[in-house]
Amino acid sequence: MFKKMMFLFLIAGLVFSCQKSEEKKEERAVPVNVLVLKPDSIRSVVEITGNLEAVNDALVISKVSEQLKEIVKPVGSKVSAGEVIVKLDDRLLLQAKKQAEAVFNSALARYKNVKQDFERYQRLFEQKAISQQQWEKMKSAMQEAEAGLAQAKAALGQASEQFENTTLKAPFAGIVGSIFYERGQLAPMGQPVVKIINPQFMKAKLYLPDLYFQKIKMGQKVRAYFPAIKNKTFTGKVIKIDPAIDPMSRTFTVEALFNNQPGLLTSGLYGLFEIELKVHKNVVVIPDNAVLSQTSVRVDPETGKPHAEREYFVFSVKNGKAVLKQIESGLNAGDRLEIKKGLAFGDSVIVVGQRLLKEGQKVKIVEAY
Repeated sequence: MFKKMMFLFLIAGLVFSCQKSEEKKEERAVPVNVLVLKPDSIRSVVEITGNLEAVNDALVISKVSEQLKEIVKPVGSKVSAGEVIVKLDDRLLLQAKKQAEAVFNSALARYKNVKQDFERYQRLFEQKAISQQQWEKMKSAMQEAEAGLAQAKAALGQASEQFENTTLKAPFAGIVGSIFYERGQLAPMGQPVVKIINPQFMKAKLYLPDLYFQKIKMGQKVRAYFPAIKNKTFTGKVIKIDPAIDPMSRTFTVEALFNNQPGLLTSGLYGLFEIELKVHKNVVVIPDNAVLSQTSVRVDPETGKPHAEREYFVFSVKNGKAVLKQIESGLNAGDRLEIKKGLAFGDSVIVVGQRLLKEGQKVKIVEAY
């Protein structure tokens, strides 16, 4: 009898011990990190890669075929409008110019002599001291002298222009971006020799998918990030939107303008561009990994047909316990999410540990942001 009673006491003790253990286990608080909600801003953007180019750039074309004799302003030099950048071999063209000058001077001297005779003959003809035939002959000589002078002047102008073409000058103030030939190389007529860029403003031509066609507006803010320029963000704006969509690529062109006031940007620079589509200020924003979801089946009261709906929730903390709240989202910007309904400023949203929780479970806040 005594052994039987001892056995019952042992069983009762074990049961009581297990119950106490389970109670202690149930009361254990789950460690979590929370985000205390404050007014925040969120923006929706479209990201695209592209290259910069100068708003004002120009190729200086060679108008003669001559060897490059001298580089006066190397690549990277600042130049003023009209300043010489490159000189081509001018020996043959200088000789041609001198010959044209000699011909012109000869024609001018003949013209002056003939003009003196013409004026003398004119007085004599008015005095009836020479015949009509002599006067007509003098007039023909004068016309020939005038034509010869005009022809010599045109030839000299052409030779002078060709000679001037051996010096390639900057069409506007800027920076020498490229020189396509080296000293001693032939610069063919009609080919670019120098590229001049104006670094004050830069632009980027961006090719966007057609699904953004109705979302891009003039003046929208554009942020640019360049791998070659660390820890620096540049801000510009949309200045041009191509009204046509390329039927092959299904893209359209957008141009963004950047003020290069710091002078860090240069033509050809590769970067990532973000066009700002929408901005919502003073709203509730949470990290998207704080959101939980589940699919529920609802029955349409009119048709009686079931349909699946995706619902989204977050856990917040109230009185040391996890509270499940259904939410409605707004803008999505990468890993951040706007909450339109379900949360308010001041709420403590669980952002770490929420996947281990159940409604009403005790929590211990380890860190609050």
